[in-house]
Amino acid sequence: MSSDSDTDMAANAWPGFVDILSAVVIMFVFFVLIIAAVLYFYTITYKAKIEGRVTSEISRVFVEAEILELKELKRENKELRNELKSKETKISQGGGKSAVVVKNETEAAQSFGEQSTEQVVLTSEEDRSMVVFHDAGAITVDDESETKIMEFIEQMSKQHGSEKLEIVLTSPKTPNAATQSREKRLAVARMLNVRNSLLSTSIERENINLTVVETEEIEDSDSWTRLQINVLQ
Repeated sequence: MSSDSDTDMAANAWPGFVDILSAVVIMFVFFVLIIAAVLYFYTITYKAKIEGRVTSEISRVFVEAEILELKELKRENKELRNELKSKETKISQGGGKSAVVVKNETEAAQSFGEQSTEQVVLTSEEDRSMVVFHDAGAITVDDESETKIMEFIEQMSKQHGSEKLEIVLTSPKTPNAATQSREKRLAVARMLNVRNSLLSTSIERENINLTVVETEEIEDSDSWTRLQINVLQ
């Protein structure tokens, strides 16, 4: 009887060990899967945070650069406006004579060349902009271009109201000018001539801004003046 009992215990010992080992292995595998899943989601979260910080830093740098550039452009614009007001005050002697201003500004720019070929004007009603192309070294606006500018301003005034229009004149520095001073003077002279075409319109002078920009080509030309109309709210 005792011999049979010992035989049964020996036979049941191995299957019990297998069950315990299987349970331990299953629990270990389950634990490894849990750890892997947690590490996976943690990696995704950490990567997203890092990318977010990098993107935020890059955006901040670009925003700061744009703010500095905008401040510089506003400063130049303010200087140009103060210079124009000073000229107008001295010339007009309190009378505000537009014809005298036009004449003197044109005469002041005679050190540059005259337009010798037919002037090209590109108009975009969608962008509310107009680009006047000059000959190399020229600053003038011919009669046909002036007529187109007047018609364009009149059309925009009818659509939006002249009191709501802000005109931004831009002209690039010319890279082949003799000096840096001449680069800026040439750009300013071109904008002044285009501005003279606007003095007889109903646009307020305070809403006409002049800005010299860096060298930029439009239609393979860097001799142009752009007239951009913004609608004020």
